[in-house]
Amino acid sequence: MLNLFKIEWLKIKSYRTFWILFIGFLVFFPLAFIFSASKYMESTSAASGIEGTMVNSMIDVPFTFPKVWLAASWMGGLFFILIGMLYILLITNEVQYRTHRQNIIDGWSRMDFLKAKFSLLVFFVLVSTLLVFLTGLATGLIFSNSTSNIFNGIHYIGYYALMALLYLMLAFLISMLVKRTGLAIIIYFAIVCIVDNVLWVSLTFKGSQLGYFMPLEAADSLVPNPFKPKVLERRTVPDYALVIAAVAYISVYAYVIINYFRKSDLKT
Repeated sequence: MLNLFKIEWLKIKSYRTFWILFIGFLVFFPLAFIFSASKYMESTSAASGIEGTMVNSMIDVPFTFPKVWLAASWMGGLFFILIGMLYILLITNEVQYRTHRQNIIDGWSRMDFLKAKFSLLVFFVLVSTLLVFLTGLATGLIFSNSTSNIFNGIHYIGYYALMALLYLMLAFLISMLVKRTGLAIIIYFAIVCIVDNVLWVSLTFKGSQLGYFMPLEAADSLVPNPFKPKVLERRTVPDYALVIAAVAYISVYAYVIINYFRKSDLKT
């Protein structure tokens, strides 16, 4: 797997679009998060009396320990859509320019090609998870008055990694089925930003908990919006059930990808 990743790295290291989107995520996410934390802390410190008490009672301070782990994971998920788009670009470009076909002609098996792309997926998940961890840690250290509970809530970083894996597996599946970059990105954005949310809303506001088991919502719900007042939280599904659902979706996506690529005509 490591050797396959090295080959993938040789392919993308000179690709300008890769660096623009990847560095964009690495730079803009921590800057936006720390800037938001600074402005939020300024606004809450300026609020006093009844107003300040009401704000703090409705929403825990999201940029101090231990809540900062949830806030960093949630905002990291918003920015991670850049990585999803980048991943689609890298896969569909190979299909459109027949690079995947040339790899197999040169001696790779079809599974080698899939493993190489999966190694790139793992790289993106690990790097982004490390960035979310470091951003949350730095922000918590800057704005927290105490570090006694510094690692309470650290499990949200693990939930973020699961969410990132699920999102990229969906991007992988769409890329393999659609093949065309523009259309694949449009479908990905539509599912992530519209379809999944509409299904969740239509089910949840009818009093059903099935909305939390939608393909992306299973992982999204593990990292809820930290700015949402507690009284608006409707989920009663336990975390472990959502973890199982997310892993099941990842497994299904992997199964479909492998079986589809094994049978696909590489000439098309």
